Amino acid sequence: MKSVLDKRIETMLQGANELQLWVLDAIRQGFGHLQSQPNATWDSIAARMTDSKLAVISKRIRVLRDRRHEAQWPELFFNELADFYLFAQAFRRIESLPEPLQEELLLQGGRTIRRNDLVEQQPAQHDRWLALGQTSGIEEDVRWRRTWFLAERLQKFALVLDYAFRDTPYTQEWLLGSVIDADFHFFPGVYPLRAVVGAFVLSGESFLPFDGFLNARSMANAYTKALSENPFLQIFPVVLSGFSIILQQEQFYALDAECHYLTLSKQEEKNWKLLAFSAGHPIELFAEWDGARLNPLAILHDQQIIKLS
Repeated sequence: MKSVLDKRIETMLQGANELQLWVLDAIRQGFGHLQSQPNATWDSIAARMTDSKLAVISKRIRVLRDRRHEAQWPELFFNELADFYLFAQAFRRIESLPEPLQEELLLQGGRTIRRNDLVEQQPAQHDRWLALGQTSGIEEDVRWRRTWFLAERLQKFALVLDYAFRDTPYTQEWLLGSVIDADFHFFPGVYPLRAVVGAFVLSGESFLPFDGFLNARSMANAYTKALSENPFLQIFPVVLSGFSIILQQEQFYALDAECHYLTLSKQEEKNWKLLAFSAGHPIELFAEWDGARLNPLAILHDQQIIKLS
């Protein structure tokens, strides 16, 4: 008799096969045809992914549906469909992949691990952790929040995801700039970033300085290395030091001392704040990199963390 996990993988595999066919049909018919499809058509494939235990893929399809009328939709479609195809191809070969990559695929598809199980199964990584950046949003009736922590001794990032239904408060509030002496338990996979916080206490001691990337080249090299370990990596946290913010032809960029630039995401209010703070001078900032654009979350200045909202 097959185990529950075996049955789940079999169901997910059926969904992966259907996902690949959907992607290939979209490419054959053209992105314009896909963009013009009514919500019901998008909802149908999203529902089938949910039925196949691919909840994360279903969610990403719904997000793509809601963003299909944005100005940059061709690039968005290309990137997401490429990711879907990569996921489907990899999942069809899941049994031949190393165990950490198998775990990564299951999580990327939608496998959930209960917090208590994760704390029991994954060893604690103890350190002093700084709440470095935070961003949030709403999807349907669910509010989500991403909080990034940086470990002082380990010099590694941890991503804590929180969800709340409608107006229900989050289970835990994380104050940007606060330092906690804590155990972090990371989800299994390759190049792990997501974690849950175990036992912790607030720390009153100052956080030791940390080094950021001094230029776009070194950041790109680090991102390439991370991507080689985890080809499904969607968000790469970065601290940039000595970058100026410039505006050219209605597009904002982070410019290093070597005049290499990184494109900023199109968030006008946030980018104008960055430009005003920089005023032509180098600054230090924390941001999320998606492989094409930076999403700045905070300015780091005089041992203070200034949130960008």
